[in-house]
Amino acid sequence: MISGARLLSAPLAGWLVLDHRFDLALVVTFLAAASDWLDGWAARHIDQGQSELGTVLDPIADKAFLITLFLCCGPAGLIPIWLVALVLGRDLVIVAGSLLIVWRRGRAKFLPLPIGKVSTFFQILSVLLVLVYAVGGPLLAGATLQLVKNLALAQTAFFTALSGAAYIQRGIEIARGQAGQDRRGER
Repeated sequence: MISGARLLSAPLAGWLVLDHRFDLALVVTFLAAASDWLDGWAARHIDQGQSELGTVLDPIADKAFLITLFLCCGPAGLIPIWLVALVLGRDLVIVAGSLLIVWRRGRAKFLPLPIGKVSTFFQILSVLLVLVYAVGGPLLAGATLQLVKNLALAQTAFFTALSGAAYIQRGIEIARGQAGQDRRGER
């Protein structure tokens, strides 16, 4: 199970970042990102969907990996602390809201929103780019890579905030019982 390997590699990637072994952290992160893509592709094309365990484990592996890397890249000076706080805060609000809905309304099905997937994409891209930049250094990486890295960080902030607002809106709809048939066609 690929998502299980991603889940187990999160502490390794975080430790490598904190130990300033950015080259190895980049390799582990790239392999995790590639395995995430492969896992999704296989679920859609080979398995004809994910198993119930995979449906639960895959987003947990993604979140564990990304949160670990953001929490380690912030203190390492690779990602601004305010962006680490935004990413972590968004996920804490989503988890707290989900738990509150389950507590108040009982079991509920929480489907990922498309904007959440966009946010996750930019979070992964940002981590990869800051690690590439850290490996190459400002002199070797160049101004173009620095610009691309900074744009990815800005897009990460934008889509993280936007997806956080969308998940809050979705949570309110579920809490009010208005989400039985989603207007956007999600079931």
